[in-house]
Amino acid sequence: MPHLSPNPDLAPALIVIDMQLRLAPAMADYQQVCARVDLLSQVATILELAHIITEQNPQGLGATDPCLVTPNAKVVAKDTFSAVQSEAFIAALEPLGESHLYLCGMESHVCVYHTANELQRQGHAVTVIADAVCSRNSDHKALALQQLRANGVQVCASETVIFSWLNSCKHPRFKEVLALIK
Repeated sequence: MPHLSPNPDLAPALIVIDMQLRLAPAMADYQQVCARVDLLSQVATILELAHIITEQNPQGLGATDPCLVTPNAKVVAKDTFSAVQSEAFIAALEPLGESHLYLCGMESHVCVYHTANELQRQGHAVTVIADAVCSRNSDHKALALQQLRANGVQVCASETVIFSWLNSCKHPRFKEVLALIK
């Protein structure tokens, strides 16, 4: 199972799955999850990490919550539940090379689940950020995270991810990132 220790050969990349406003009212804990995804997006921007945002059927479900779209994010539309089956997503992923992919978004038991499993089966290092995913039903989220772990996908908290991205308190952007967390 991959772990969060920095591997210089695997650059981190943040993947935000389907955080679209039209879906938000139906989600359990959307505001808390949105705050976590926003924090992760801000840190990814500060650390200049690759950042991909997917939108499920944007013609029908609308755009990503605008507070989550950062200047360095690449937004891609998809109509498949697994982003891996989307040509636009694969095209956005290819330039990253071998990366450790950190997934957040919604819904935990559908698009996040299928994307994480498929990426992991293809040999990618994958971490799902537990406090940055949601579903309409909290039980569905819990079951999805349990099954992802059983399938070998790493699941952890957003702060664990952020501190792994920094690796050390000597990171030149440590204080700037720490200010966002406090």
